[in-house]
Amino acid sequence: MAILGMKSFKLCAMQKDRKAILERLQVIGAVETKLTEAGDGFERLDSKSEYTAFLANVDKVSRALEILQQASPRKKPMLAFLEGRREVPFSVVEEAAEKAPGLLDQANGVLKLKAEIDGAKNEILLNEAQESLLMGWLDLPEPEGYPGTKRAAAFIGSLSGEHTADQIVSQLESHLDPEQAQSVYAQIVLARPEHTNFFLISLRRDAEAVEEALRQIGFSRPQATDGLTPVNRRESLRAQRKAMLQTIEENEKKLIALDSLRDDFERLQDYYSMRAEKYQVLEQLALSRHAFVLEGYVLEKDAQRLKDDLESNYTASLSIEDPDGEAPVALSNPSFSGALEGVLESYSMPGKGEFDPAVAMSVFYYFMFGLMFSDAGYGLIMAIACGFCLKKFKNMEESWRKSLTMFFWCGVSTVFWGVMFSSYFGDAINVITYTFFGKEMGIPPLWFLPMENPMKLLIFCLGIGLAHLTLGYVLNGVKKIRQGAVIDAVWDALLPITVIYPLIVILTGSDMFLGLAGFKNDIPPLVTQVCLAVSGASMVFVVLTAGRESKSWFKRLLKGVYGLYNILAGWLSDVLSYSRLLALGLATGVIASIMNQLGAMGGKSVFGVLLFIVVFAAGQALNFGINVLGAYVHSNRLEYVEFFGKFYEGGGRRFKPFGVHTKYIKIEEGKF
Repeated sequence: MAILGMKSFKLCAMQKDRKAILERLQVIGAVETKLTEAGDGFERLDSKSEYTAFLANVDKVSRALEILQQASPRKKPMLAFLEGRREVPFSVVEEAAEKAPGLLDQANGVLKLKAEIDGAKNEILLNEAQESLLMGWLDLPEPEGYPGTKRAAAFIGSLSGEHTADQIVSQLESHLDPEQAQSVYAQIVLARPEHTNFFLISLRRDAEAVEEALRQIGFSRPQATDGLTPVNRRESLRAQRKAMLQTIEENEKKLIALDSLRDDFERLQDYYSMRAEKYQVLEQLALSRHAFVLEGYVLEKDAQRLKDDLESNYTASLSIEDPDGEAPVALSNPSFSGALEGVLESYSMPGKGEFDPAVAMSVFYYFMFGLMFSDAGYGLIMAIACGFCLKKFKNMEESWRKSLTMFFWCGVSTVFWGVMFSSYFGDAINVITYTFFGKEMGIPPLWFLPMENPMKLLIFCLGIGLAHLTLGYVLNGVKKIRQGAVIDAVWDALLPITVIYPLIVILTGSDMFLGLAGFKNDIPPLVTQVCLAVSGASMVFVVLTAGRESKSWFKRLLKGVYGLYNILAGWLSDVLSYSRLLALGLATGVIASIMNQLGAMGGKSVFGVLLFIVVFAAGQALNFGINVLGAYVHSNRLEYVEFFGKFYEGGGRRFKPFGVHTKYIKIEEGKF
């Protein structure tokens, strides 16, 4: 439960060592850099163009890798994403730098081959579309653009709808002189309900009149400019398509032959990623002719080692001091609570003057997750699967390790509550023994069956909520005491507790509580009077102090009354929020039991066994997926809203060191 100490640093070094120092800092991964003020005699390097160029190269190589994967797929194990990055010496990066120009040309070659393949495929689609348009003109002996002879004009085209030759001539006669109409001859090439393709001839002298008449009845010409007949054009299109298919086949073979470059491309992509990050840092330097200055943050535990490392290997001076303003935040927790750092960060990192709440939240997080999931079968699957992955994949990325560790402990908690409530895939043991063996058997709960006594579970869940919220107020008091505001800790953290807890003690001795919980405490009258006095006095203090920042007594009083209302209503609404523990816990068991009953409908037969297996597997998998998501979401919700709302402000940002943030490789020498 610790926020690691952070120091700010200022590095002054010679220009001749700049490249080596930046590479060393990147490999070590121990410092976060920031923009350094450029004083007199110093300037800042504009490296945006280089940074953009490296990112473009990263994109090119990444796309080349995707293309090679499509051309020659490599099957990876199902859990290959947990294997982590390959650990290599820095010499591999240096080798990638030497090969970079040639490899980039080859990556561009891969992209060019892919572009040619895509272009050919698009041309094939266009080619096929053109051929489909020719199908209606194959009986035409002349090109579609045939103009006719010296004495006769030819008109080749289409009309919408289905027509005969006589009908076309008849439509034209209404737009032509009788003498002009006599010289018109039409021949149908293809007639369909959608359109009619035809060939029409008239005397050359009447060509203009006939063309105008055709235009008036909706005549349209086909697009054809190559002078080929439809049959010849179809053959030409097929020849072109064959050539394009051959081009695609040849390029695909070339891509398959380039598959051996994939490992080189992976190292090249990571090399360009490292260069891009380095050029981001270059923009933050203050440069003079012979020296440069770099500022940033380093963990306190690493500061002296960093100073010794740089000053002993380079002409450099590193000054270390306490940071001014908001410094980045780095957390250090044992595995049990450290697994929840990702959950904490998704809300907000601790702000200035706050402490790391990971340990405090982890106990309740696992406790509540297990109570909501509450099935030993599901929990065992989760714990075994996560434990296996953690044991097998030692090199997995830290984010995955934390997530799997979190769900491992969630699984352990789920097993615990499943045993307490006798839930093993719902009532699967009872249903199986009764349906297929004729005698119902089961494992009795270590505590009780929630379905038989839901009110008992509800009271327990509300009690968990009460403890969780109380811890939040206590942590609020601790935070204020650490900040030197002891009086504020009393007013804002202690009073809400002393208002509510005496009332709870009185409630547990009431008949109403007896009706809800089935039991009540025997509270002596003296204890009741003391509780009322403590709670009443606390309420008075709340009214007097909740608005203490106001100068007007009237405003103080109004804010005090409102503060008391917030405490009473807040406790009630927040505690009731923990009833979701009951709701989700019951839902898991009820849905699982329903699936078991559905599967058992086939009875004691071969068909019944097969039906049960299918329904059990599908139903339990669906129930597992739905309720593990529900338990995760609502555990987060109770931590974020109810618990953090009592003491935690956040607002910090995570420490993001300058380092080797690559996809495929990591550097072995990443240490001092």
